[in-house]
Amino acid sequence: MTKYRKLRGMIAAMTTMGVLCAMPAGFAAEEQAAPPAVQAMSAAQTQVGTAASALQSSKPIAIVRVGKKWGAVTPSGNLAIPAEYDEISSYSADAVAVRQGKTWGIVRLDGTVIVPAIYKTIQPLSADVIIVSDAKDKVGAYNTAGRQILPVENLAVGPFNDGISCVQRPDKKYVFCRRDGSLLTNDAYDVAQDFSEGLAAVKTPSGKYGFIDTTGTMVIPAAYDLASVFKEGLCRVQINKKAGFIDKSGTMVIPPQFRYEKTGSFFEGLAMMKEKKHWAFIDHTGKVVIQTRYEDVSPFENGLAEVRREVKVGLLGGFLTTAVSFAINIPVIGMPNDYLGDKTKRGYIDKTGAEIISTKNDYNSPFFDGMALVRVKSKWGMVDRKGAYVVEPKYKGIHFFYDDLAAVQDGDKWGFVGRDGKIVIAPTYDEVHDFTDGIAAVRQGSKSFFIDKTGRVPFLLPSTVTEIGMFNEGFAPVKIGDKWGFIDHTGTVVIPPTYNEVRTHQYETDRL
Repeated sequence: MTKYRKLRGMIAAMTTMGVLCAMPAGFAAEEQAAPPAVQAMSAAQTQVGTAASALQSSKPIAIVRVGKKWGAVTPSGNLAIPAEYDEISSYSADAVAVRQGKTWGIVRLDGTVIVPAIYKTIQPLSADVIIVSDAKDKVGAYNTAGRQILPVENLAVGPFNDGISCVQRPDKKYVFCRRDGSLLTNDAYDVAQDFSEGLAAVKTPSGKYGFIDTTGTMVIPAAYDLASVFKEGLCRVQINKKAGFIDKSGTMVIPPQFRYEKTGSFFEGLAMMKEKKHWAFIDHTGKVVIQTRYEDVSPFENGLAEVRREVKVGLLGGFLTTAVSFAINIPVIGMPNDYLGDKTKRGYIDKTGAEIISTKNDYNSPFFDGMALVRVKSKWGMVDRKGAYVVEPKYKGIHFFYDDLAAVQDGDKWGFVGRDGKIVIAPTYDEVHDFTDGIAAVRQGSKSFFIDKTGRVPFLLPSTVTEIGMFNEGFAPVKIGDKWGFIDHTGTVVIPPTYNEVRTHQYETDRL
């Protein structure tokens, strides 16, 4: 899933929970008359947003419906993907997921089938490996060239760390496979871990765990009751019901002294450890360097660790914390989500243990692009990873930044702020969409139109346009009569209205 789609998924989920302003399915276009601010916009003034441009493919497409079937069209109006699928959803910058009946596949934007649409689920395992499962939940793998590298007969397929995947066979034994599907060795194990930093833990017939290298050779003798994966050169192991850490030579660096199930791997020099009620963090010597007051924490990432506390459910206490989900419209195996329980609130601490973003806030979102949305005393703002306000919490609604502008709702009107938190486009609109390709769709009263990043109207829409969508890669969908077509940055209809429904690639909901 792309970064941009992940962000849009967060916003969509928060919208449904009343956190953000919901966009209607049909956003009526303005009549021929335009607001007074109409000015011409030159090509040089058209700015491509950083989020959108990062996802641009060499072959821009839009997903379209012809009758009851979906396909994909190029800017020339030609169908790149035949309209023969029951559903199409964005998968990556250069591919889409397609559904025929109840089964899914993957098709490249030029129409080349990567994975036939015969599988119950599709999941990206890595940049070049795709996991599939059948109706019986048996699992296999394809590479992005369309070659099946593992048959759909396994119980589980792990990531290809160090070029090797830990695969659980139908007999429940674990083997290791290379990216071409070949076996690393003929050895099969009752239990095995994924490779990490060139080593993998395996359970031997003795009942003890040792470690093999990428040739399959046992390089750390089997001497441990339990073993995890190497992170930052250290691995958690258990001896006599106590957990310690070994290095890659098998030397015990941190003596066994912790509860195995209450100790985590190292991230950014620190590992989670829980002795009694609250979590702490230890350094590479085993010393406790952060003692928290939280019953639930996550590993450090980019200098911050997410912490969570239990609260009483109230008007602002519970319902907002379930707002964010990273799910996409492709059924996947093991797709992570961000749900917190109704009694749980999120915050963040730094490596001194200081609470940078307070768990006492009404709501704190996960970070995206170095920013998190916060709700404080019923008002929305945005903070950076140091906990400093980028946008002061004074708005009724807020979006993340797109194209360096973030939509904010002041009272009942929407406008946009810059990354300095200052208003760039005054809140005068009843509804807005995020900026893409340097342009955003907005509505004032019954009139809908496009604005540029200065708030000016770059072009007049044809009077026949009744609904508009968002720009992507230089094109935006428009509805003329009962059919959809596309305009370019000048407002010119470049693909005639011949489609029953459309959405641009990368965006699941793009009509205003």
